[in-house]
Amino acid sequence: MSGAIVPGRELRLADGRVVLIRRAVPGDAGNVLEYLRKVGGETSNLTFGADGPGLTESQEREYLARIAASDNGLAILALVEDRFVGGLTFDGGQRPRLRHVGEFGISVAQEYAGLGIGRAMIEYMIAWAERSGVVRKINLKVRADNGGAIRLYERMGWQHEGRTTRDAFIDGQFHDCLLMGRTVDP
Repeated sequence: MSGAIVPGRELRLADGRVVLIRRAVPGDAGNVLEYLRKVGGETSNLTFGADGPGLTESQEREYLARIAASDNGLAILALVEDRFVGGLTFDGGQRPRLRHVGEFGISVAQEYAGLGIGRAMIEYMIAWAERSGVVRKINLKVRADNGGAIRLYERMGWQHEGRTTRDAFIDGQFHDCLLMGRTVDP
């Protein structure tokens, strides 16, 4: 596996259950797609719905292998009792002048929202980026009406950098998105 190695991280929930945050591997592809279909049906804040991201298991396996071999890409999972409850991906730029910057996406299963899993995955990503020797900026795009996520990103150091209008079209309605960025220094 290329890139900065950040060991798995455990988070204990208030009810005593343990959340394991670890890097995704190609063998996770089928379970990742199953999780994405589940979470896609729970929220309208993602770029896909209950049908998932539109990838085959083979395509997802290839994507996870590419990310695992990359020095500026990351895919992590949050698991409770071997069940996927969250995920985060960071895709760094592929061109030489853009390798230092990328965008991340994150999701947490509805029943686990608000328990600190999202924050823990973001902290993992920041630690990885600081050690990567490549990543110097982390960008994100968030729906402008997703106040809880926006407040979390602000508390974690993201700055507002812009707004895209009519960026998402969900259930017959357009939604604006905010562009936010956070610098990373080793």
